[in-house]
Amino acid sequence: MSMSKIAIISAIAVVALAAGVVVQHQTIQALHQENEALKQQAAQIAPLQEQLRAAQETADAGVGASAREAQVHELARLRAEAQQLRQQTNELARARQEIQSLNQRAASEAEARASETETRRGQMAAQQAESEKTQRMNACINNLRLFDAAKQQWALENKKQATDTPTMNDLQPYLGHGSNGEMPACPDGGVYTVGTVGEKPVCSIPGHVLP
Repeated sequence: MSMSKIAIISAIAVVALAAGVVVQHQTIQALHQENEALKQQAAQIAPLQEQLRAAQETADAGVGASAREAQVHELARLRAEAQQLRQQTNELARARQEIQSLNQRAASEAEARASETETRRGQMAAQQAESEKTQRMNACINNLRLFDAAKQQWALENKKQATDTPTMNDLQPYLGHGSNGEMPACPDGGVYTVGTVGEKPVCSIPGHVLP
């Protein structure tokens, strides 16, 4: 190979090497510029990210405060409802107590009225029994009067003495019941004793006595 060719090849090689160096330098420069641009973007993004984080924290804090406020309101509402329920329960208990008291009072009054009525019935029954007893006694005493009057008439018509004693058959015609009539009887089942003309007739029942 001639010296001229060698020189040309060498020149081409130098040019190619220089071109590669230039290209590499330009690439490096471009990379530096891109890196600077990225740094600037990163610097711009950082404040935005900080603002976003602060905004998010503020929003979270607002949501938390709102939630707490809602919880406070809900708790207050539940407390108010519980208080109202307690009042209603107390009122219901008082109402039940009043009803129970009224029922007890009504029962006591009804028992008292029943006792009073029973007492009155007993008194009326006792009075009725006493009245009937008095009526029977009076009826018996009237029979004794009839016997005494019959004895006196028998003694007068038959000239009897005070010591003479008539029989029931002797007195029957003077008792106003006829010869075959029934003899007066004590309403309480007592037994009559006519006695002498001078004596008062008596009944076996205590209290059935001529005055």
